[in-house]
Amino acid sequence: MNVSVNAWLQGKIDDYKFSVRDITVDFYMAQARLNRPDCSLTQLRKFNDTCLDMAELCQLNGDDQSYLHALGKLHHRLLQELGNAERDKLFRMQAWQLARHSLTQLCHHLTLCGDWEKATALQSDFVKRAAWMF
Repeated sequence: MNVSVNAWLQGKIDDYKFSVRDITVDFYMAQARLNRPDCSLTQLRKFNDTCLDMAELCQLNGDDQSYLHALGKLHHRLLQELGNAERDKLFRMQAWQLARHSLTQLCHHLTLCGDWEKATALQSDFVKRAAWMF
């Protein structure tokens, strides 16, 4: 049985939409755990991994806008945790390390797209927020 290109493509698009929906649920559950004051390092790493999985799914499917959105949400939240004085120092150090990684990925993609200004702004913002560590 031959499937038309249109039917095949629509099937791939539907698969991608369902995958994004599923990982979005995982994202919101991981974020809810991160919102708790007693959040552990394991939960922080799980949030990070979920966001990176979402970004990778988007990237593999050529969805650059969603890829940048997922990485941006991750990076923004890690910066929030980095500056959260209610978290212990180890938690904040882990957020710093993970934020460096997300910043690297964001800046790499932005520079490939020629958006040097946005990459530079993200780097400057990170340096300002992480200054307390040095």
